[in-house]
Amino acid sequence: MARHPDRPAPQDRPGPFRDRRGNVAILFAVLSMPMLMLSGAAIDYGFATRLETKLQAATDATALLLCQTPLTTTTADLNAMAQTTMTGAMGLTDLVVDPLIITDNPRQITLKAHKVSTTFFGKLTGTARINPGAKSQCATPLPKTFEIALVLDNTGSMAASSGGQSKLQAAQTAATNFVNYVYSSNAFSSATRIAIVPFAGAVAVNPATYRYATWIDQAGQSAYHWTNVLSAASSNFVNRFDIFTKLQAVNSGWSWGGCLESLPYPLNVQDGAPTSGSKDSYFVPLFAPDEPGDATSTYRGYTDSSGSYWSYNSYIDDDTSSTVGSCAINKNLSYDASLGRACKYVSPRNPISSSYVGIPNGPNFGCTTQPLQPLTNDQGVLKTLIGKMAPLGSTNIHEGFMWGWRTLSPKSVFSSSYSSLNAPAAYAVTSSTTNATTINKIIILMTDGTNSWTANTSAPTGSLYFAAGYFQNANNTSANARMPTQYQNVSDANGARNALDQLTKEACYNARQVNISIYTIGFSIASDPIDAAGQTLLKNCASSPSQFFLANNADDLIGAFQKIQASIGALRLTQ
Repeated sequence: MARHPDRPAPQDRPGPFRDRRGNVAILFAVLSMPMLMLSGAAIDYGFATRLETKLQAATDATALLLCQTPLTTTTADLNAMAQTTMTGAMGLTDLVVDPLIITDNPRQITLKAHKVSTTFFGKLTGTARINPGAKSQCATPLPKTFEIALVLDNTGSMAASSGGQSKLQAAQTAATNFVNYVYSSNAFSSATRIAIVPFAGAVAVNPATYRYATWIDQAGQSAYHWTNVLSAASSNFVNRFDIFTKLQAVNSGWSWGGCLESLPYPLNVQDGAPTSGSKDSYFVPLFAPDEPGDATSTYRGYTDSSGSYWSYNSYIDDDTSSTVGSCAINKNLSYDASLGRACKYVSPRNPISSSYVGIPNGPNFGCTTQPLQPLTNDQGVLKTLIGKMAPLGSTNIHEGFMWGWRTLSPKSVFSSSYSSLNAPAAYAVTSSTTNATTINKIIILMTDGTNSWTANTSAPTGSLYFAAGYFQNANNTSANARMPTQYQNVSDANGARNALDQLTKEACYNARQVNISIYTIGFSIASDPIDAAGQTLLKNCASSPSQFFLANNADDLIGAFQKIQASIGALRLTQ
């Protein structure tokens, strides 16, 4: 199209009508350089930051690994290990690991590493290299001294299978591994000692060692000594041990098994020792009375004027019309009177050895575990006891925990007040005092079940015999004196569990107040799970949520012990 003859050419147009596209292009070219420099720098430094984060993690992990080596490891070997480990962790070339800085007493290792990194935009930014670096220091603590109580469930349910072995076998493996670790790790001093407390319905001490212990009610003065043996003095019985002697004469297996009954509340959630001013503060040897009936029967029936009853622990005959000396034993007596009849033990008739659900009948009914082992650093003794443990009996977490605490207590029955052998050290004043010279006290509680006290509605006692006696004893007392105030008048298994759970809860709380660190493990397999309330009890007993473990199989149980042992003897990063 022809241009109008009077219109000027574009290049001749004045002012705003002149074309400026060339100027914009020049301006963009000038401004793009700083933009590219800033973008390039951001990319380079972003990459370097990510690399530095990865490098720091690798440095921390490698430092901790170095501190886990024996103190005799040479500096050359430590440097070689640092180089190899860091290279493997980073997977990079041009990784520089500086010579380690190592100090002694305690050993502290300082590890520095950096990566020589070429930038992508160095020609634009003027920065040819960025060298991300990391530094980590670890300290191998001076070996600490620990007192550790392993409180291990030995109840009948531990016989159940888990992963091709019984739950108890898994517990034995885990406990043995724990002992091995403690006495091979540099984090534990050679003075570290371990106690082992197998528990079921009750806990036993070594009867040969403690038969005449002054903390046991040798004089039969506790109000709980004669609850189920009435008019003992008329049969010349000074204490329950006298009855065991008579019974052992007719059955060699009926000597005292070492179990002890629960103390009255609140002594049974505290760690004090018996005092001469409180007769009930002394421990009473567990003695399961002969329940009325014909001992030769599979289940011992007994009938009195009030009705017919079943006895599950009748081991001598008191179902006759005969007399033993001046002691008349016959069905004219009420169930309670026959149950508490002291004179039937003077010359026991027709002693029978049988069992109820695998628990042997006799005066040690419910006393099914191996005796506990007080604090020792003798690995052979510890492992031998672990190997002897067997699954049998009901579950009394409360008594198991309390005896675990007593093995660590400087105030209770294993203290220096009674014997210098195995005496626990003093408590730390506060948790902040824990250092290389403080004795660190730990309880590790493992159970596969919940507190259980079996009811027996077919007898006036209301229950099977237990560490707390019967629901209703022969002398018309109940279990109330051994139970917390809000958990009185126990009459069934559910009420008994609630009371025992409360005792366990209070015992755990009190132990934590004296700076005992508590770890708990619930061994809850799919075929025999621990219910929500049982898991909560264990979780709340532990010193912190991280110190509670739930094991769903044998491998989990072994793994839980491994995590605990690593936690107890953990190394630390200093910065």
